[in-house]
Amino acid sequence: LVQNYAALGYGNYGTILGNLYLNHRLGRGEQIWGSVEHHSSQGGIDDLQLEDYFSNNTIQVNYVKSIKAFVWDTDVAYKRQVVNWYGLPFETTRTLDPKQVFSTIELGSDVQFSKGVFRTGEIQFRRFSDAYESQEFYLKGETQFQLNLLYSPINSTIKVGYLKGSFTKNYIGSEAQNYGNILLSLAPSYLFTQDDFTVLAGFKAYYLMDSEQNKNDFYIYPNVDVSYTVVNSIVVAYAGIKGDLHQNTYFDFVQTNPFVSPTLDIRPSSTPYNVFVGTKGKLSQTIGYDVQGSFAREQDKALFRTNFVSLRIPTNYNRGNSFRVVYDDVDVFTVSGALEADMSQKLSMRLNGAFYNYSSDLEPSVWNLPDFEASLFLEYQLSEKLMLAGSVFYLGSRQDTINMEDVFFSEFITSEVKLDAFIDANVQLDYDITNQFSAFVKVNNIANKSYNRWSNYPVQGLQILGGATYKFDF
Repeated sequence: LVQNYAALGYGNYGTILGNLYLNHRLGRGEQIWGSVEHHSSQGGIDDLQLEDYFSNNTIQVNYVKSIKAFVWDTDVAYKRQVVNWYGLPFETTRTLDPKQVFSTIELGSDVQFSKGVFRTGEIQFRRFSDAYESQEFYLKGETQFQLNLLYSPINSTIKVGYLKGSFTKNYIGSEAQNYGNILLSLAPSYLFTQDDFTVLAGFKAYYLMDSEQNKNDFYIYPNVDVSYTVVNSIVVAYAGIKGDLHQNTYFDFVQTNPFVSPTLDIRPSSTPYNVFVGTKGKLSQTIGYDVQGSFAREQDKALFRTNFVSLRIPTNYNRGNSFRVVYDDVDVFTVSGALEADMSQKLSMRLNGAFYNYSSDLEPSVWNLPDFEASLFLEYQLSEKLMLAGSVFYLGSRQDTINMEDVFFSEFITSEVKLDAFIDANVQLDYDITNQFSAFVKVNNIANKSYNRWSNYPVQGLQILGGATYKFDF
């Protein structure tokens, strides 16, 4: 094994892939590492009116100090993402500049203690911005401590979060949008174990202070998990009820859907309860499984929906080529399963699938959420020097809309859009030429299907990329 490596690849659509990882030991218990990652494409999807190139660049540096009492880890990272709002639903004669640029600066530090009441401490800061002068600041602190009472530990987590953000305009361009809050939470839990029976009992409490709406809210959620070993190491039955409050951010929405407009409504989402029951274990010495059913109530669930086409004040993102976030209270029934197999030292496989049934309160559909999704991953060591890795993704059909603003009657002309299910298969071959040099070939979207992951956003077809990797020490 070596401490450092560099990889470089090139493919069709003008795709460039480059990675550099450096790891250096400074002294006893001290280590520093850094990475530079680049992934870009010149685009070239057929029948588009606008540019569709993209670029992702990340630079990160990490320092670790390890002594007998604790391990201290700190890092700094910068990320730049470039995308284009190329998904126009109609032909347009208006000149648009669809380019959007996201910039992220992250600072983080955490410490893990080997002794004492306090076990971990963490603080993270993130500044996120875009080309339209949107800004978001997120600061989070967390500590975990453990008290040994009644022959079993009581673990508690305390979190403090501060969120502050602003968009220079709302969607119709009339005024700025600001959002922000302070979130405090406490989550104690008690673990009880006797023979084959294990119970984790606790709760999560949150106090939310919304600085923009001048209101405060208190939330409390159950955190109970019960398991029973039916057959030792072969069959385990489990059940529980949990809830949580999720802090939505502009940064998180962009990572899920980079084609959102810089005019979003940002608020937390609450899950008062998620009741689940399942079983996991082994079908044989090499095959493991996990099957679960659950029912959850999700309040203010964030859904991506296509923005309406505005004819009043034209912008680069209000021609039906961007997405907004709408919130609704949704009931979710889920049946999921996972199968993992290590057939031999040469072949391993992992299969996941989930079926969803949704019931929304206000929206006519749970926009852009599938009713079924599945994935398959496998690795096969063809020879001592040749490795094959493959993946297959299936995403079920989704619903979206096309909304046209009527400037004469101030009403909306709306039609529903169905996004077809799709399968995306990928394969990669790695060949070790020497102990230091290796070559790779990646083939993505083998079926060459220009499916729509988001409405009016077809993806690239068959993608072939080849390159080399160099491993080294210094």
